[in-house]
Amino acid sequence: MKKIILISTLFLLNRVLAQQDFILYHMPSIPQITQVDPASFPDSKLDIGLPIISSIYGSAFNTGFSMGDLFYQNANGIMMPDVDNAISKMASENFFILNGSTDLIFLGFKKENNFFSFNVTEKFDFTFNYPKDLIILGLEGNGNNLLGKRASFDGLGFDFTHWREYAVHWVHDVHHKFSYGARLKYLYGMENFTTDVSYMGITTDQNTHALTFDMSFDFRTAGLPLVMVDGDIPAIGAIDTGDSLQMQQSGLDQNYINNYLFNRNNRGLGIDLGFNYHVNDKLLLEFSVLDFGFINWNSYTANSYLSAWDYTYDGISNPISIFGDGTSVSFLKEILEDSIEESLKDNYQYSNPSYSTSLRTKIYASMEYIVDHNNFVSLSFYSSFVRKRWRRGLGVAYNYHLGNFLSATASYSIYNRSYSNFGAGISLNLGPFEIYVLTDNILAFGTLNTRDNFLNNNGSSSINIETKKVRNGQVHFGINLTFGRDKKKKPSDDADENRASSVSSGEENNGESTVTPAASKKDKGGSSTKTVLPTGRTTNSAPKRTDYNSKGNSNQKSRSEKSKKSNSKADYNSKSEKKKKKKKTRKGELKAKVKESAPSGSTLRKVSRKL
Repeated sequence: MKKIILISTLFLLNRVLAQQDFILYHMPSIPQITQVDPASFPDSKLDIGLPIISSIYGSAFNTGFSMGDLFYQNANGIMMPDVDNAISKMASENFFILNGSTDLIFLGFKKENNFFSFNVTEKFDFTFNYPKDLIILGLEGNGNNLLGKRASFDGLGFDFTHWREYAVHWVHDVHHKFSYGARLKYLYGMENFTTDVSYMGITTDQNTHALTFDMSFDFRTAGLPLVMVDGDIPAIGAIDTGDSLQMQQSGLDQNYINNYLFNRNNRGLGIDLGFNYHVNDKLLLEFSVLDFGFINWNSYTANSYLSAWDYTYDGISNPISIFGDGTSVSFLKEILEDSIEESLKDNYQYSNPSYSTSLRTKIYASMEYIVDHNNFVSLSFYSSFVRKRWRRGLGVAYNYHLGNFLSATASYSIYNRSYSNFGAGISLNLGPFEIYVLTDNILAFGTLNTRDNFLNNNGSSSINIETKKVRNGQVHFGINLTFGRDKKKKPSDDADENRASSVSSGEENNGESTVTPAASKKDKGGSSTKTVLPTGRTTNSAPKRTDYNSKGNSNQKSRSEKSKKSNSKADYNSKSEKKKKKKKTRKGELKAKVKESAPSGSTLRKVSRKL
């Protein structure tokens, strides 16, 4: 029964699933992209996040094994545990990570080439580091594979932090070529548990079964209730739940909840930095550093410290085991309790100092190739700092945009020995409402195995969920109010703001281009014409009869006609052309057509569409 409970627990740990948030990094239509890419420039002028539901994020990640490693299907189609296989897939040191966040407030707005935003976000981060030998000891005891060896629990521990983030953000677009941004964050800490285990192990003598313990640990807590060992040894936490005054001051009394939400003296600072650069119209480079910061913990702190401690006990003739045959743990506790307790007390210390912790720093780097105005392909690198080690990841993504209405993406990522990560995301704009749902691993929710459903269920409506290779997963969804998105239009000459509204007479210039400078309007002789020859040379001619100006310039037109009559050499028109009827008259001054990197109907990417 105990083995079934343990396996079920591991199953649940595996089902609550990674935390790199690759998908959001490539969804510029979502205002919250600035929280993973501070240099991104949203395309809406005003963004309002609905409280709590504007951004709900959760993820979990297990590096040790997948469900396919833990179970197998026998000849009768029954799922059976395969503990040996799961253990063989584990590394000597493994991680289980949980984290989540929600935006309580989000507001962003654009002003010229700048974008500003403000957010209040509730966050938590949990990391459990479990050595492979800990699982072996729990399943087999020390009398099998660990007999005659040291069961190493080095690195065992977990970190947990719950905090609130108040942040102001600014991003600036420079000449539509590159952008840079920063988010400055004030951090309010609520609870923390930090473990630093130097080493811990149990060695079982192969012949005598004598046990040798070696241990040294140091863990700190803040804002947690006090836990006592044997009624007189403080171990974890510092809030005495039996002290009514302390319960009120700490805010754990429901009538004084504000003391918990706002009045604890745990403060810190953090910063996010980002930089995006358009190499050309097709290639965009992006780089960002997130959560570089710290929190100082001063309220209700506790430090439990055990200096280097070694102890050998040779009074047991049988190996200990948790689930199998041998001396039970309860019996071992009775035998060793008295002798070990005194030894531990001599090396154990409990105090209440202040301390500080660092945030889990993350780094993103990406190259994005712009196929056209609606299709984008990107390659991303990701790294995070987990318990003093860098954990790296790699992802590729494809994005499709249909005007302002729809944005969709698909991705594949590899992160810390996990290779079955297929992500998908969609964002819909329904008037001012933007609704989005993203996940870095859709396999975490199960995939439909249509073949097995058909063969095994004879067309019934039941489904078969396949999650054998899942090690991690993530979900991010929310609802925003967005206003002032640019309307998307099909590119055309009429839509080009740098050109006149219509084309004048059907004259042929044989490779020459003519431009009428605005300054020449003031000349008494009328407007002159500048001719650009194919060789690059230019000549200034007398005014032509074609009027490029609006109706309001009739006097200028008469002056131009008088000038033509007084100077016959300025008449470049042939007799045949005089007979031709003028088709259109250009309204407004003539401007040279300016080549743009993207038409006005393109989707805004992280830097303004015009480079």
